[in-house]
Amino acid sequence: MSRFILLFKIILLALVLSVTIRYIAIQPFFVPDNTMAPDFYKGDVVLINRWGVYERNTVVLIRDLEAGDHILRRILALPGERIRVNDGIISIVQEEGIMATELPIFGTTILTLPGVGKIDSHEFFFMPDQVIKDGSGLVDVRHIIGTPMIRIYPFSRIKIFNK
Repeated sequence: MSRFILLFKIILLALVLSVTIRYIAIQPFFVPDNTMAPDFYKGDVVLINRWGVYERNTVVLIRDLEAGDHILRRILALPGERIRVNDGIISIVQEEGIMATELPIFGTTILTLPGVGKIDSHEFFFMPDQVIKDGSGLVDVRHIIGTPMIRIYPFSRIKIFNK
């Protein structure tokens, strides 16, 4: 009987640890599409660091409220910066008036940029690496889940991400 109690305690401890790690520190994510290629392809499995640092060009996992799903996107502009679109080029200007970056955009992305202007203190501006319709916009920091830490599948493409 004591062996069963010991086994039950071990299983219970393993369950508590795995649930705690899953919801507090690391979350697995299956990449649903190729919008972040060549870094992430459809079918990749990545572990998301829920305590990630959010900087420009950081890839983040975002909770997409409209689709009810999660998506990977790259942060382009930070809180307090200004976004301008002129002749197919996105200009990101820091608060001090210093040009942070300029990016050419292609296709219909120019028509789908919501909220062009100053970014609020609790928002980030993001875009996918591949141009898709309705793939960019503002996201509240509360909807960012974390940053990719390691790709664990496919085994031929295992990679640790520094940021």
